[in-house]
Amino acid sequence: MFGLRNRSPRQCESESSTTTTAVSRRRVLQGGAGMTVLTTAGCLGETLTADDSSSGDGESTSADGGTDGDESTALEDELRPLIDDYLDAAAAEDTETIATLTHGSSPLHPAGWEDAGWEFQGDAYDDIDGYEIERVIETAAVEDVSDLATADFWFEDDELATAVGSNDIAIVEVASDDLAAEELDVWVFVTEDEAWKVFLIGTEDETPEDPTEAFEEPIEDAENDVVAGIDWEFDQDNLGEETEWARVHLTDSPGVDADTVRIESTIAGTEIEFYNDENGDLSSTWAGASGTVELNPDGDQIVVTAIDGDDERIVHRQHYEP
Repeated sequence: MFGLRNRSPRQCESESSTTTTAVSRRRVLQGGAGMTVLTTAGCLGETLTADDSSSGDGESTSADGGTDGDESTALEDELRPLIDDYLDAAAAEDTETIATLTHGSSPLHPAGWEDAGWEFQGDAYDDIDGYEIERVIETAAVEDVSDLATADFWFEDDELATAVGSNDIAIVEVASDDLAAEELDVWVFVTEDEAWKVFLIGTEDETPEDPTEAFEEPIEDAENDVVAGIDWEFDQDNLGEETEWARVHLTDSPGVDADTVRIESTIAGTEIEFYNDENGDLSSTWAGASGTVELNPDGDQIVVTAIDGDDERIVHRQHYEP
């Protein structure tokens, strides 16, 4: 997953986000969407259209449930260098190389966000200490991709099928403590001009069937030290009619010392960070900013955290119950 930071000096909307879709989609603008549970081999077994008959021994699963060790090894040998190159380029924040490795219809392609003033942040890739390929799904379907945590953030209705078109799809499950912690343990490849390209990076959607079971005790920012209010009726016409959203307004008059304020919806997994930053004559502050987060339509909780150096303190936690 990667992070994006808007270069605008005034962070008044969610453009200053450095999310983490995923997915849970904690960093929605990080392309892989990033957070923290070690995934085991076969983690997509309950969601993939392909038969879950493969093991972690390098064999692949085809759409008809069969395996072919030779073909799997050949495809793994072809895709592994792409993962290696992508990890290296992301850690170096080399967007030119990332562009050559990424499918033109992918939301991760730099062309889609550089012109809008976003900067690439590759910190999630800095300390990747090796990985293993657990499974390769050679003939995956669009439905398999839509089961990933980040897919429904980037694509609505038939947009995913349109983006993929008639191209081939392969899904690679990766085992790595570092990649799993950043929710980068499932890689989707789609062919373009007969060559495999990175299309999505994410993790399995682990949204609980009953979101309220994951709720924690509410915390109220009674003095409005950080949170001025939450608009639960936010006009979402420009963000997708089938998605629920809330806009969190931060106070103009902070009552706490904080370098950064993080806003997240813990079930949908959307995260936004606003930060104080000074760069020459330009400066920005989280005070007075507003951030929009996606909500799980069956229930969610918004958590606002004030961060001052290494100190993180939850200042507001509120439930969304439709």
